[in-house]
Amino acid sequence: MKAICTGYENQGICAMCGGPLGKRRRTYCGEECADLYLRLFFWSQASWDAIHRANRKCQVCGVTSDGTRAVYGTWYEKMGLRVHHIMPLNGESRTWHRLNMPCNLRVLCHDCHTKEHSKKQPSCSQEVMELI
Repeated sequence: MKAICTGYENQGICAMCGGPLGKRRRTYCGEECADLYLRLFFWSQASWDAIHRANRKCQVCGVTSDGTRAVYGTWYEKMGLRVHHIMPLNGESRTWHRLNMPCNLRVLCHDCHTKEHSKKQPSCSQEVMELI
């Protein structure tokens, strides 16, 4: 079962906008809502979009690769880049998550990503979580 990202999921209405579903539609009212939902909440699409928004460069130091190549991992990790959640998932699955939104993703090289994780992670108040 998919995680709750908008609050409209599994209610018989469009999972993205909450509007009525047309004939033969079961999740989204149209292709525009389906595409937006994938781009905002589905990790594979959100991470791909983040890499392309950052022009395949680390958003901290600007390098396009850190020189290492992962044997296993995603295609962008093989480029030496990582997509980092600014507000951490805290062990939750990233496949479908409201924190996969573009404003919460940064593209970092391996070194910058390691430095970022060595910092104390910000705690997220309930008020902030309600806004997301």
